[in-house]
Amino acid sequence: MRRILAGVLLAAVARASAVGQASEAVKSELARERRRLVSDSRSLADVSRRLESALSQLGAASRAVAEAAGKSDAGPDEISRREDAVSESEQEVRALLEKRRLLADRIVERRRSIIALEAELVTKKPPDSVTGRWVVTLDPGSQRGVFRMNLDGTIVSGEYTLDGGYSGSLRGTLVNDRLRLERVDSRLGFSAVFYGRVARDAASIAGTWEATTFGNGGTGAGVWKAVREEEREENP
Repeated sequence: MRRILAGVLLAAVARASAVGQASEAVKSELARERRRLVSDSRSLADVSRRLESALSQLGAASRAVAEAAGKSDAGPDEISRREDAVSESEQEVRALLEKRRLLADRIVERRRSIIALEAELVTKKPPDSVTGRWVVTLDPGSQRGVFRMNLDGTIVSGEYTLDGGYSGSLRGTLVNDRLRLERVDSRLGFSAVFYGRVARDAASIAGTWEATTFGNGGTGAGVWKAVREEEREENP
C-alpha cells in the first residue's frame, strides 16, 4: 500500500511540475508579447506623427505647383522642379502609410496573442493542431523545406530545414487558428516572421512571411504554405 501511495504521489508531483513548467513558459511569452506591444505602439505613434508631417509637406508642395502654374512669369523649369517635390512627398507618404498599416496589423495580432496567453493561464489547453512534421513551400522562389513543430498550450517551438542548406529553430504562438512563428537561422540569426492560419482539419497552413534582415539581396516578403506529413519510422 505504501508503495502504491508513493507511486501516486510521485505521479502527482510530476504532473504538477509539468503544469508549472508550461505555466512559466506561458508567463514568459506573455511578458515578451506585452513588451513587443509597447514597442510597436510607440513605433506606430512615431510613424503617425511622421505621416502627418509628410502629408502637410505634400499639401504645401501641391499648392506650390498650382501657384507656379498660375503665375505668368513662372518658367517651365520652376514648375517641373516643384512637381518633382510633389513626387518625392508622395513617395514618402506611401512608404509611411505602408509602415503604419503593417504596425497596426501587428498590434492587432499581439493583442489577440496576449488575450489568448492570459486565458491559457486559467483554462485548459486548446486542441493541438500544429505538433508534427510539415512540408513547407516559400514563395517567391518555391523554396521547399520541413518544419517540425511542437505545441505546449499556446507556445510553439520547433526546428526547420530549407533548401539551400538553411536550418535553425522556430518559436512562436498559436492563437485560435492564427499561427505566428519567428525563424531563427543558424547562420543568419532572427531572419523572418511567419503569419499563418491553420486549416480546420489541421492538415495545412497558409499565410505570409516577412524578412527581418535586409541587405543580403533576398526577397523581403512573400507567402508560404505547409502540409502536414505523417511521421515515418525509419527502418533499423
